[in-house]
Amino acid sequence: YIELLGVGLMGSVNYEKLLLSDKIFARVSLGYFDFVEKDTSDLYGIDNYITEDRLRIIPICLGANYMVGNKWRLELGGGLTYWIISYEGESELTGIGGLTDVSEGGNYLNLYSTLGLRYQKPGGGISFKIGLTPSYAKVEGKKMTFNFPHLSIGYAWK
Repeated sequence: YIELLGVGLMGSVNYEKLLLSDKIFARVSLGYFDFVEKDTSDLYGIDNYITEDRLRIIPICLGANYMVGNKWRLELGGGLTYWIISYEGESELTGIGGLTDVSEGGNYLNLYSTLGLRYQKPGGGISFKIGLTPSYAKVEGKKMTFNFPHLSIGYAWK
């Protein structure tokens, strides 16, 4: 399934595999986040100096979901995200909450949880999900929490 926002930050492509009695699923996903901020300096009434800062995060996620229900299911889950971060720029970013303090690239292991509602027929077919996915990150020594909603659509088969 594809997911907007959520554990993949901007979006992700996900695969789930049934582990136990139509209740517990393993999840793997690959997400993407790209933020560019441009700043101009006004010198003598002319915008002539432009700086560009870019933050790119590729989250790779492994987790598990537990579901309760038949067609309409309550979904609880969590897991690990491995963030591959690249940063290009000279100044501080101002538009993305706690990530404004990121000043260099690196790789970081973080946690996430998920709470949501899923529509999925037991025999397979189109599935829809909506919910909240808090991510608990520690980047460059600073702890951050991002409470992203998620919306997804996918296909399930048996």
